[in-house]
Amino acid sequence: MNASRCFHRNLIRGAILFLISIALADTVIAGRMTDDAESDVVESLLAAGRLEEAEWYCRNELRHHPEGQLKHAKWTARLAMVLAENNATAIFNGKPSDLIARLEPLIASACQPIERLRPSYPDSPWDVFLEATQLAVQQRVLRAAIIVASVSPPNPDTTTALLSKLSRLQFEASELHEAASRHWSSSSSEFNRGGTKSDGLAADQYLRLMQELLLQRVSVALMQCELFPKDSTDYRAAGADAALVAEEAILALADGSDAKRVARGLRAEALLRSGEIATARDIIDDVQDRPGYQTSPRWTALRVRLQLAQGDMASARATCDAFYRSTDSELPAAERLEMDFAKLDVLLADAKDDGTVANWIDWIEQSGGAFARRRAESIAIALLRSDKSPSDTAAPRRMSPSLIAAQGEDWLRRGDARQATVLLREAALAEPRPEAALQYAAKSAAASIAAKDSREAIEVLRRVAQKHAAHEIAHTLTMQAALLASKPFAGVDQPKVRLALLEDVLKEVSQTWPTRDAAVKANAWLCRILVQSGRLEQAARDALELLTLGKRVDQVGPTMALWFDYLSDLELDQATDEIRSLAATLGELADEDDALAEPIHRVAILLFDRPQMAFDSSALAGSDRSTEFLTHLQRFRGSGGAGGGAIPTDGVDDTLLSRARWRLERDAMLDTTAQRAIGAELLTWPNANEWQSAAAQLWSVQDEASVEAIKRLALSGNPKPPSLRRGMQLLAGSDSEAARWSAIELADRLAATMKLGSEDWYGAKLQAIQWLVEIGEQEQATKRARYVLLLHGPDDGELRRRFEAFAGD
Repeated sequence: MNASRCFHRNLIRGAILFLISIALADTVIAGRMTDDAESDVVESLLAAGRLEEAEWYCRNELRHHPEGQLKHAKWTARLAMVLAENNATAIFNGKPSDLIARLEPLIASACQPIERLRPSYPDSPWDVFLEATQLAVQQRVLRAAIIVASVSPPNPDTTTALLSKLSRLQFEASELHEAASRHWSSSSSEFNRGGTKSDGLAADQYLRLMQELLLQRVSVALMQCELFPKDSTDYRAAGADAALVAEEAILALADGSDAKRVARGLRAEALLRSGEIATARDIIDDVQDRPGYQTSPRWTALRVRLQLAQGDMASARATCDAFYRSTDSELPAAERLEMDFAKLDVLLADAKDDGTVANWIDWIEQSGGAFARRRAESIAIALLRSDKSPSDTAAPRRMSPSLIAAQGEDWLRRGDARQATVLLREAALAEPRPEAALQYAAKSAAASIAAKDSREAIEVLRRVAQKHAAHEIAHTLTMQAALLASKPFAGVDQPKVRLALLEDVLKEVSQTWPTRDAAVKANAWLCRILVQSGRLEQAARDALELLTLGKRVDQVGPTMALWFDYLSDLELDQATDEIRSLAATLGELADEDDALAEPIHRVAILLFDRPQMAFDSSALAGSDRSTEFLTHLQRFRGSGGAGGGAIPTDGVDDTLLSRARWRLERDAMLDTTAQRAIGAELLTWPNANEWQSAAAQLWSVQDEASVEAIKRLALSGNPKPPSLRRGMQLLAGSDSEAARWSAIELADRLAATMKLGSEDWYGAKLQAIQWLVEIGEQEQATKRARYVLLLHGPDDGELRRRFEAFAGD
C-alpha cells in the first residue's frame, strides 16, 4: 500500500508538472518546475538546450530501476518530456512541404516510452495521469509544428491538417477530464466513507489533474489562432472560440484557485485576439489590485498587449520600462519570458531601431533558448507579412525587412540553413528595394540548397523576380531557378514533376522579359524539351508567343523553323487552318514593326498559302543566292507556275530548298491546275528523294507509270499506314481519274491494316466512299456505305450520320 501511494505521488508530480511547463508552454504562469533534485537536473539540462545529455540521464536512471518499480515509471515520464522537447526541435529541420508527414512519427516516438509502460499497469485508475502526459507531449510537438507552419508559405492543406489535430487534442483532453472526474468522485467517496488520508491525497491529485486538463483545452484553442494571419477574420474567430472555452473553464474551476487565475488570464488573451478589447480590459482592470496579480509577469504582459491593442504606445512602453526596472525582472527566465515577448511586441510596433529589435531577439534566446528565438522570429515575420505596401502613405511600413534578413544570416552562420531559408525568404518578399530584395532572395535560395530543398529555392527566386520584374537583373534569378529545376532534387526526385516545373519556369522567363537575351535562351531551351518529348505543336506556339511579345528580328528564323517542322507533319486540311491563323498573326507583326516586315515577307513566300500572300510586287532586299531564289519563287507562285521562268537552285542552302519544295508540293495538292508546271519545275531540283521524285513525275506527266510508282512506294513503305496515307493523298489530289481509282484502292488497303470498327478503320472507309462520289461512282459509294451500316454500324452518332448521308437513308 505504501509503495502504491509513493508511486501515485511521483507519477502525479511528473504529469502535473509536465502539463504546467510544457502543455501550457507560453500561457501558464511559471513556477518552480520540480521539488526534487533529480528533476532539477533534467530541467536544468533542458533549459540549457542540452537535450542529448538530458535523454542520456533519463535512460541511465531507467537502467537502474527495472520496469515495475515506481522510480522506473517516474523516469519514463521524464524521458517522455525530454523526447518531446527533442522532437519539437527536430521538426524545424525538415521541409515545410512535408511537415504533416513528419509530425505524427515525431509525436509517436516521444510517446513511445509511455506506450510501453502503460500495459504494465492494466486497469489502473492512475492510468489517466500517464495518458495526460501523452497529451502534453502531443501539444508540445504540435506547438513547434505551428511555428514552422506560421513562417512557411501559406498552405491551406497544412493549416487544415493542423487544425484537425488540435481539435482532436481538445476532444481527447475533454474525454480525459471526464475520466479523471469519475476517478475523483470515486476517491472522494472512499475518503468520505472513512478512507485513509492517503486516499484523500489521491482525490486531491485527481482534482488538480482535472484543473490542468481544463486549462490545456484553453491553451490548445489559443494555439489555433497562430495558424492564421494576425487580425484576420479567421484569427479573430479562433480567438473568440478560445474565449468561450476559457469561460467554460472558469465556471468549472474553484474560486480562489491558481488554476482559475490562469484561466482568467487565458480568457483575456483570447479576447484580445478576437478583437474584444473592451471586455479584455475589464478583466485585466478587475484583477489589477488583487494580491499576486499586479506583479505577475503574465498579467503585466497582458496589460502591455492591451495597451498596444488600444494604440497607447506610450503606456505600453512605460509599463515595460517599469517592469524591467523592478525586482520582477530578476525572476527566473522561464517566469519572465512572457514579458520578454510583450516587450518584443512593443519594439516591433515602435520599430524606430531595428538594432534594438535584433538585440532583444538575442536576449529572448538567452532567456528561453532556441525555441523561444524561433517563436520571436515568427512574431516578427507575421508583422512583416501584415504590413501594408510602402505606397500606402496612410500606413507606412513599420519594420525593415533588413532586420529579418540579419536574423536569417545569423542562423546561416550557426549552420541552421533551414531557419535561415525561412527568414531570408520573408525578408526578400517584404523588401521594397529591388537590389536588396534580389540579394536576399539569392541568399535564401543558397540556404535552401544547403538544406537540400531545391524546390523552396526555386520558389523564392521566382516570386522575388516577378515582384521586381522591372529591375535589370531580375530575370537572372528566374534563369537560376530554371537551372535548379533541371537538376535532380535531393531526396525523393520526381523527374516528370520537375520537368513540368522547369517548363513553367522557362516559359515565365520568355513571357516576363521577352526582349531580353535570357528570354531567347529560355525559349530555345523550352522548345528543345518540347521537341524531344514529341510536342512539336506546343514548341511552335511557344516560339511564336515569344516573337509576338519580344518583336525581335533574330527570332523570326528559329520560330519559323519550328513551324515548318510542325506543319509538314499535318494533313493537308489541318495545315490550311494553321497557316491561315499564322499568316494573320505575322501580318499584324509586320504592320506594327517595320523591322519585321522584310523577314516576314520572306517567310510568306515559303510558308503562306496563296490566298494569304497577296503576292505584292515589292522586291526583297539583297542580291545573294537565297534572295534571288526567293524572288523567283515568289514570281512562280504568284503566276501559278505560268510564268517567271525556271527557279535557279545553284548555291541555295539545302534547308531553304527543302522548305521551298514542301511549299510547291502543297501548292500542287491545293490547285490541280498548277500541278503540271510545279511537277516540271521540281523535276529539275536536286536532292529529291523517291517520294518527291515520284510526286513531281505524277504531276508533270500523269501517266500510268507515274501512278504505279506512287502505288509501289505506298505499298512498300514501313510502317505501312503512314505510307499508304501519303500515297492516297498524292493520288487523290491528282486530276487524273486513274490516279483517283488508285487512291481508292490504297484506302481499302489501309482499312485492311486497321482493327475492324476502329476510328481509323471508319476513316479509311469514309475516305474511299467520298472519292467514289467525286469521280461519279455514286451507286458504288452508296453500296459501300450501306454495307458498313448493316454489318459494322458505328456507335458514334456523328460518324453514323456521315455514313447515312452517303447511303441515302
